[in-house]
Amino acid sequence: MMIKLLEFTRSSRHFKRFYSSHNAYVPIQSITGPLESVGLEEFRAKAFLPEKPLVITAPFAQGASHSIPAASKWFAHESISNGSQISHTSRRVLSQSYFSDFASTILPYELTTPVDISKTPLSADSYEHLPMLKHFLRNSGGKTFHRFSAPLSLFLQASSALCPCPPSLYIAQAQLFDLPSALQADLPTPYLVIHAGKGDVYDANIWMGIPPTYTPLHKDPNPNLFVQLASQKRVRLFRKSIGDAIFRDVRERMGQAGLSDAIRGNEMMEGLESIYTKEAVWSEDINGRILGGEGLEAVVGPGDALFIPKGWWHSFMSVGSDVTASVNWWFR
Repeated sequence: MMIKLLEFTRSSRHFKRFYSSHNAYVPIQSITGPLESVGLEEFRAKAFLPEKPLVITAPFAQGASHSIPAASKWFAHESISNGSQISHTSRRVLSQSYFSDFASTILPYELTTPVDISKTPLSADSYEHLPMLKHFLRNSGGKTFHRFSAPLSLFLQASSALCPCPPSLYIAQAQLFDLPSALQADLPTPYLVIHAGKGDVYDANIWMGIPPTYTPLHKDPNPNLFVQLASQKRVRLFRKSIGDAIFRDVRERMGQAGLSDAIRGNEMMEGLESIYTKEAVWSEDINGRILGGEGLEAVVGPGDALFIPKGWWHSFMSVGSDVTASVNWWFR
C-alpha cells in the first residue's frame, strides 16, 4: 500500500510541473441561449474570431428539442426491471418505436471491456441476448478496447431497460451523412455553423453511449460546435500550449518523446498512454486536489452548445447513468 501511495505521489508531482499551483479549473465563458437565438456577430466577437471556448446554455424548460428535433424524437424513459418486479425508477433510452425502421443502419462502435472478465459481473454469459458483445468478451485476449461496425439494433438492445447489466458501449463519431435521410433531418445544421466562417461544414457526427463514456484528450484541426442532446457530459479544455505539455509529458513517461500528436490510434483508449493522460486530466492527488490548473471546465446538458476553437485540447466524460447523446459539427 505504501509503495502504491509513493508511486501516485511521484506521478502527481510529475504532472504538476506544467501547471499553476492553485490547481483549479476555470468555468468556460457562457452566454444564455437557446442556440438558435444567439446573434451571429455576438458569436463571432466572443468566440469564433478570438478563438475562445464558449458555452451557450439552453433554457431549463426548453432543452434541445426546440432547435434540434432529435432531442425529443430519439429518446424515451423506460421503467427499470428488478427481477419479476418493475420498480418506480426509470432511465433514459433510445426510443424503440421511433428507431424500429432504422434498426439495420450500420454504425461505428467502441466497446470497453474489463481486463479480467472472470472477476467482474461482465461475463460473457451476461450477454446471451447480445451475441456480438459475447464474442468480444470471450475473445478479448487481454484487450480492453474494441472497435467494430454493427447495426443500430445492437445499441437498441443494449440500452434497453430490459438489459440487466448494460455494457460500456459507445456509438462514436458516426457521420451524419451516412445516416438515413429521416435521421439527418432530425439534426439540422445550426445557423452559426453555416454563417460564422466560410460556410464549409467539414464533418458532422453523432455520439451515443451507455455510461460510463469517455473521450480521451485530443485536439481538432477545425473549429467544433458540440451540442448535447440527452443526459450530461463534463468537459475539460486546455489551450494549445498546455495540452501540448500534457501530451509531451505523457510521451516522455512512456519513453516515446518526440512522437507527433497526430499519430494516435487505440493507445488513446487503452495502455499506458490512456492511463497517464486520463490521470493528468481527470485525477486528483492524495489530498483531493485536481492535478490540473490551467484548464477550463463545464458540464453541458440537453440543449447546451459548446464551441471548441481549432487546436484546443479537450476531453469528455459522461455524467449520470442514462444514455448520453451528442452531435457536433466541424466547420471552417
